[in-house]
Amino acid sequence: MNNYRIHKNYRDDDILRNAFFDFIETVYPGLNFKIWFEKGFWRDEYDPHSIMIDGRIVSNISTTRMNLFVDGKQVDGIQIGTVGTIPEYQRQGLSRTLMEHVLDKYKGKTEIIFLYSSEEAFKFYPKFGFDRYNEVIFIQSKDIPKGRFSARKLDINSVADFELIKKWLSRRSIISKLFGASDYDFITMWHILNRYPANLFYLEEDEIIFIASEKNSQLHILDIIYHRQFDLTGALSRIIESNNLKSVHYYFSPDQLDFKYDEVVIDTDSPLFVRGKFPIGGRHFKFPATAQT
Repeated sequence: MNNYRIHKNYRDDDILRNAFFDFIETVYPGLNFKIWFEKGFWRDEYDPHSIMIDGRIVSNISTTRMNLFVDGKQVDGIQIGTVGTIPEYQRQGLSRTLMEHVLDKYKGKTEIIFLYSSEEAFKFYPKFGFDRYNEVIFIQSKDIPKGRFSARKLDINSVADFELIKKWLSRRSIISKLFGASDYDFITMWHILNRYPANLFYLEEDEIIFIASEKNSQLHILDIIYHRQFDLTGALSRIIESNNLKSVHYYFSPDQLDFKYDEVVIDTDSPLFVRGKFPIGGRHFKFPATAQT
């Protein structure tokens, strides 16, 4: 193995942190970690492990320590993300070096390690003891409530709205204990800032925020941020805008909200790989979309 120096725990190092931002722009165009950091959401749990050559980060694997639920049981877990190497340094064993380092670092210290893979990396992770599992999207196609849209669309550029989002995220209920997590508001804020800034719908009476999008007669529910039990059917009707909705797609498991669904489809976007004991592998489940790194 090459004796590359692996940089980590560098959130507060201006040079390394900015090099990481540059790396992200190269490997994941369009994603922005800088604003996430500037707004104070880069917590200690998120830790890049990076190889730097000639003043430039060329390869990275990040880890996030998480409080997980698997089949109703609380477990310590590590989620791996932002795995990549810039094109000119690929096929030189850098990702292998980083993966071996990460697995050695957390050996005996966590119950499971998991990640979501790109298509080109399918064959890479099994070499390190990861098993692939199919997640599903839960689809409701019958008894869809009639739309009576009354939600307020939140504006993340509004100071008041942004503080509102932060408040309810910090108080949110756990959305799934089949395969879910607690205390991951910093991850959800990354998704809000990068992917869903225009998809936030607030039901003030119930103090609920939906992260959702409606297109092609389908309503996609990415997340529901709530802190007490509520009538989901009634809440759904208040975020439905069209009159010809044919299905509602949920991107988390139904074990806590007990929502109705009529079918499931395998989520082929980014397959799940898990290393460690995973007792729900043969069941229908979906780790919350806004908890993924």
